Amino acid sequence: MPRGIPSSGIRRPGSGRKKKYAGEVIQKWIPVSIASKLDDIYQLLIDLEKEVDMWEKTCKEKSTSPRYEQARKLVSVLRFFLNRLEIDTDNIYAKQENIEES
Repeated sequence: MPRGIPSSGIRRPGSGRKKKYAGEVIQKWIPVSIASKLDDIYQLLIDLEKEVDMWEKTCKEKSTSPRYEQARKLVSVLRFFLNRLEIDTDNIYAKQENIEES
C-alpha cells in the first residue's frame, strides 16, 4: 500500500548520488559508440596529457641532441592539439570524498 507523498525535509550529509564530473554538465546527443566509451576517452586524454608532459621535459633536458629533434616536433604538434581542445584534464572528474557518519 503506498504511503503517499514523502514529507519535505533536509537530507543527511552524504546521501544521494555522488557527482561524477567536476563542474556543470549538459545533455548532448552523441553516438552510442562514443557514449559507451566516454570514460575511456577521458582517461585517454588524461594519459596523453601526462605522456606529452613527460616528453616535453625529456626534450628540454636533451635540447642539444639532434636525435630528439623529431620528438620535439611531435610533442609540439600533440601539445597544439591538446591545447586546442581546451580541456583541463585535472578537473574532469569530481573529487570523491568519504563522509563518515558519526
